[in-house]
Amino acid sequence: MRAPTFQCLTLVFLLAEYKAVALVEHRFLAPTTRDSSPFSVALPARTMSRTNGRWHRQNRHQECRLRFTTTLQSMTIDPETGISSSYGDESRQIPLEMLGQQPPHDFSGQTHYNGEYSEQQAFPHEMSELFTPHDQQQIDQGMTSTSDSTSSGGSRRKTRNHNEAMGDIAFLRKRTSDILQLTSPEHLASTSFTADAHSDDHQPMLSFNRGGMKVEVNTFNFLIDGWAFSGELDAADQALRLLERMEELYYQHPDLKICPDVRSYTKTINALSRSMRPDAGDLAESILDKMEYVSNNGENVDAKPNTYTYTAVIEAHANSGAEGSPSKTEELLNRMIEKYQSGDREVVPNARCFNAAISAHAKSDVPGAAQQAEYLLNQMDNLYMSGLQEAKPNSFNYNSLISAWANCNEEGSAQRAAEILQRMEQCYAYGDASCKPTTVSFNAVIDAYAKSGLEDAAERAEDVLRRMENLSKAGGDVKPNTRSFNSVMNAWAKSGREDAALKAQDLLEYMQRLYDEGNKSVRPDAHSFVTVINAYARSHMPGKAERANNLFRIMKEEYEDGNNKRVRPSVVAVNAVMNACAYTVGDVPEQNRAMEIAHQKLKNLENSEYGSPDQITYGTFLKVCKNQMPDCSTRQQIMEVIFKKCVQHGQVGNLVLQQLKAMGPPELYLHLVGFDINDDIRMEDLPHEWWCNVVEGKWRRRRNKVN
Repeated sequence: MRAPTFQCLTLVFLLAEYKAVALVEHRFLAPTTRDSSPFSVALPARTMSRTNGRWHRQNRHQECRLRFTTTLQSMTIDPETGISSSYGDESRQIPLEMLGQQPPHDFSGQTHYNGEYSEQQAFPHEMSELFTPHDQQQIDQGMTSTSDSTSSGGSRRKTRNHNEAMGDIAFLRKRTSDILQLTSPEHLASTSFTADAHSDDHQPMLSFNRGGMKVEVNTFNFLIDGWAFSGELDAADQALRLLERMEELYYQHPDLKICPDVRSYTKTINALSRSMRPDAGDLAESILDKMEYVSNNGENVDAKPNTYTYTAVIEAHANSGAEGSPSKTEELLNRMIEKYQSGDREVVPNARCFNAAISAHAKSDVPGAAQQAEYLLNQMDNLYMSGLQEAKPNSFNYNSLISAWANCNEEGSAQRAAEILQRMEQCYAYGDASCKPTTVSFNAVIDAYAKSGLEDAAERAEDVLRRMENLSKAGGDVKPNTRSFNSVMNAWAKSGREDAALKAQDLLEYMQRLYDEGNKSVRPDAHSFVTVINAYARSHMPGKAERANNLFRIMKEEYEDGNNKRVRPSVVAVNAVMNACAYTVGDVPEQNRAMEIAHQKLKNLENSEYGSPDQITYGTFLKVCKNQMPDCSTRQQIMEVIFKKCVQHGQVGNLVLQQLKAMGPPELYLHLVGFDINDDIRMEDLPHEWWCNVVEGKWRRRRNKVN
């Protein structure tokens, strides 16, 4: 144990501050709930991004521009681009697929099979006015979208967007509220229906105190699809509410002709799939079973599930991350294969549904998951060889398989990932363009090496990176991006080499030089900096706390000066610097400096716009105190105040408990936690308000990360 003289001026100031806090916090303050914490933010739409006024959806097969203009009150179909209309002085954009015009698995107006596209109208253009006939006059007066036709040869038609209707959550919530109010039992009981003269089948039109609103299946489908793409936390619940209302109307008011069809159900399942809820897969499968039942007994023949329905259910299971989800995806695949082989051509096992099942295994930590993923790919090959063209493996399937091997942590997994990449290259060399390796393929192999634990993993990962650079210089499509470099830096960080941190920082500086020279695909991001900081934390270099802190300072300056908005500081970055402080070794001045840096980081984060301390922050700070301070009364008082802060903010997580137990003494642990230090407890054994804001687990932290 170090001598008490270690308690230098830095620790005196530190203790003085915490003593002041302790005097104020003479009782535990009521913790804030998670809804009011800085981490309570709406999850971003995982598959949507906005660039220069356009909405984009990143699909496994291609990036599809969503083009569509609409008004708040009226829409009319345009056979080329969708529905054109207006909202005040603004025109709005809504994707065609939100109206049921496109199959759920593709959003380009084309049907995808194996990396190729065949022109095939999935659903007929059966929309007339969606809301009121009056608004057609506005459309005829020129309030339509401006379109640019690209050259022929398969190029997609481009539309200049002025606004994004489905990006307006207030619009979506209002229309959902309107239709639910309009179709409520109370409103229906007091409403007289008038025939719609513009409808060939004289579908009833309900009156509404703010103008007529046409209620039909496509209206519901439009709103359900809007929720599926909204990224809102309650999106799946809203879609389920709309579907349930459709079912109520179908059975209780058949005169309204609101019959939920296969699109209604499939779009709702799609909303569940995108929600990533743990119960999403089971809920989606229950809807599928209902569709099978009502269509088979003739109760609702329009609800017969098709390929897209099954694919959406498989993806819901794959995205849920629930225990047993990989096996459930395989069961659904087998159901599809049985239906197809029995003559049902509306259910075709294709590359996308297989990819969802392979991805489910890639995310699984069950032993043998990678082998099972490879079995599925071989099954695709067998089906394709037997004549099922839609089951032909493509680069997306191979990429998912490489990821499965990268994540399995089994001996030889990295080598197997490299062999699969080589198999892709051979297929492409023999003329199979659908198996052409992409940047994603190479990145997955780099990631496999980074996770492999091989002695030469970092060198092998860097070799793959250099190969990508050579392919790019030779004019190929494969070129390194930010993720490529981040994965190689991660490989160095995990290598255990003495020069690992310096190697990682060299790559970071090389990225910046490439970007400055015009290579926009390799711009460093926050993850790049955090990876290098982690490399220093794992190293045995002297002064690593100072080096990590300098990287954080550069990161913060780059962001605040407006030079690089991708390096916004975060709680994750602060925690990484603290970790470097915790494992600093050296003389007393260096330990004092590590303690000072950690204290300053905690203090700044408590008053920061970049987030608030989480259980990782507090747990790591306790680790700094344990490693850099002697076991004395000063350390125990700081330990007590930090614990009170954790209680106040609902951040008493398992890491905090682990560090408290490691620091001791037993009587203080008993006083703070209320359990004996030898008791095996978890945060769930404590009062809920103590840990109400804790987010445990890698995937859950990722989903709730503040960007």
